[in-house]
Amino acid sequence: MSGGADPPWPVRAADWVTFAALMCFRALTWPLNTWTLTRALAPLGGWAAWLIPSARSRISDNLDLVRPGLSAAEKKAFALANGAQTLCLFIEYIRIDKFLREIAVEVEGEEHLRTRPGGAIVVTAHIGNWEAIRAAAMWMGRECGIIYRPFNNRYLDRYIRRLAEAGGRPILQKRGGLHRFHSRVRRGGAMMVLVDQRNSGAPFLDFLGRPAETALAAAELAVGAGAALIPAVARRDLAARRFRVTFGEPISDADPAAMMQRVNDRLSAWIEETPEQWFWVHRRWRTTARSRPRGQTGKTRPTRRGRGG
Repeated sequence: MSGGADPPWPVRAADWVTFAALMCFRALTWPLNTWTLTRALAPLGGWAAWLIPSARSRISDNLDLVRPGLSAAEKKAFALANGAQTLCLFIEYIRIDKFLREIAVEVEGEEHLRTRPGGAIVVTAHIGNWEAIRAAAMWMGRECGIIYRPFNNRYLDRYIRRLAEAGGRPILQKRGGLHRFHSRVRRGGAMMVLVDQRNSGAPFLDFLGRPAETALAAAELAVGAGAALIPAVARRDLAARRFRVTFGEPISDADPAAMMQRVNDRLSAWIEETPEQWFWVHRRWRTTARSRPRGQTGKTRPTRRGRGG
């Protein structure tokens, strides 16, 4: 809702109450190290993911598409693990200024970003915590901004947007921020974008073995600006209290669709390695026909589904 028309007052009131509660949580837990806090509270996130019907349903529906045949017990175990990781992300974002000071990263493939001349578009997914990628870039001396879809809670969005500037500037919203995004990349800067959300009307490309609407904008800009398109991921290691950040080899091709398919393939492989860290409550395949076999793609637009999943 941020940046659009004002929502009805009951929604604004609920958002404010939620924001106030989150700020109380932040104040009460501030003395604790972020790693200590996430490890202690992570199991609560797992049970929330399993007990909240909407979260459990979305995770289950997505698993039915990507990993058909899982038993009820296997789905429950997965939801518990996934919810734990999601709560870790939530806590890290509420305390993002402190999180960025306490973060430890192990970087692989840093040469793909550090030594690249010209602009760079870092493409990633909602896995682990993508802010660790920007923290790693800052550590390497390559400040990386981000363009993102705002949080529904406008109070929380404004607050976190301001704090996240410590990880690199600029912080841009997709609505109204594309011009600055383009300009920064064309001038040789680095920007990050998360490309694993559903984009209605975009081409269907394979993602985790299923056709999913995938925006081509990042690849189109990379081609037009002569910028590097660099896939990256940051995965959380709670036991070691660090993030493993990987920058993949830049992807180049004359065809933006082919480039984004390679991006999806790389992100899918990373997600398959630590599936519990991906944000499974996204409606990534909401308009994808369940009848299409896993791994089969094509030009035929899938039949639209109902509101479920």
